Order: sequence, then C-alpha cells, then structure tokens
Amino acid sequence: MKIRTLVLLFVGPFLLSGNPVFSQEALQEDQTHVATWNRFADQTLALHRQLIDEQDVERQTTTGGYAHLPEFYRQESYFHDGELISRVQWEIESGDLHVIEVFIRDDEGRVVRDYTAAYLPEYHNAPTQTLVSFHAYNNGLHAFRSFDASGELNVERCSGTHEGERVELLVDQGSVFGSTEQDPELQQTPLYQRCFAGLPEKPGKYLQPQ
Repeated sequence: MKIRTLVLLFVGPFLLSGNPVFSQEALQEDQTHVATWNRFADQTLALHRQLIDEQDVERQTTTGGYAHLPEFYRQESYFHDGELISRVQWEIESGDLHVIEVFIRDDEGRVVRDYTAAYLPEYHNAPTQTLVSFHAYNNGLHAFRSFDASGELNVERCSGTHEGERVELLVDQGSVFGSTEQDPELQQTPLYQRCFAGLPEKPGKYLQPQ
C-alpha cells in the first residue's frame, strides 16, 4: 500500500490568533461569541480544578514566554501516576489565565477527549482559541476531531501506521473562511473511515467541559 498523506488545508489557530488586530476586532463585534468562549474557558478551568482535587497529583512548574516577552507566563503541569492531567499557564505580571489544557483519559491511560482555551498575551476580552477534541485509536491509527466552543468543526487529523505504511492525514475545515462542510468524497475513502471510526460528528453535551 502506498503511503497516504492528505493535506487539504491547514492554518494553525495560533497563526491566525497571533494577529491582534484581526482577533480583537472580531471578538469585540460579537458579544455572543465573547460570552460563549469565555464561559468555555471558565468551565475548562473548573474541570481542571475538579480533577486535581479528586486525585493525588504531582505539580511541575516552569516559566516561559515569547521573543519579546521571554518571562511572560508561569506554567503548571499536573500529573497523576505519571500521566498528564492538565496544563495551565498564568500571566506572571497580571495573574490572568493565558492557556488551559485538560486531558480526559480512558482506563488504558489514552486521551479520549481534551479541552483547550487560550488568550492572546495581555488581552482578555475572550479566548482566541477554544477546542474540544475527541480521540480514537483504530488498528495502529490515532485520530482526533476538534470543534471550537461554538460547536464548529475545526480540524481532523489521523496519524500512525496502516498495513505497514505511514499515515498522515490532516484536514482543516476552513471555519475561519466560513466553510465548515466536510468533503463527501474524502469521507468515503477507506482510510478516512478507518481513521475516524467511532468519533462523534458533533460535540453535543461535551461542549460543556466534563
């Protein structure tokens, strides 16, 4: 079997959110979006606190930043039995939340769902990235499908090995450009179906982090 590598379009969320003018103007204009995405960030942070309260955890703390802000945030990573539960970045100067990530695992320790909310440095009108991602593990393949806090499909990715060949499949749904429909032709391919079998097509109740 020939290696299948499908990349339709990929524009990393942080690449777009890294443009402060674009992000701030868009968020200031849509107050429903602002409220929805801020609520998602708050709920993700609450889930993080719930999980570390329920389990014996080990915390590791580091600092980090960016080229023009080298000591911008304090990062706290929380582990249970060696597995990462959550990772939180706080702005050092203000104490505000910068990035929150929470990982939900199955009995085998595999991530089955994760949540992310991220704010631009020193800008807190609303997160510029929110994601709930669902993961599947099918015969040597690891796939995930991600939605933003508004329920819009964001990205699908599958990697691993199939029939002895390396697989790298990445599909960005182009939600930034107003196109969130999936490609029916791609969806009918055996590789796509094998990769994403069992993953939900809508986030449903999991838009509320849990």
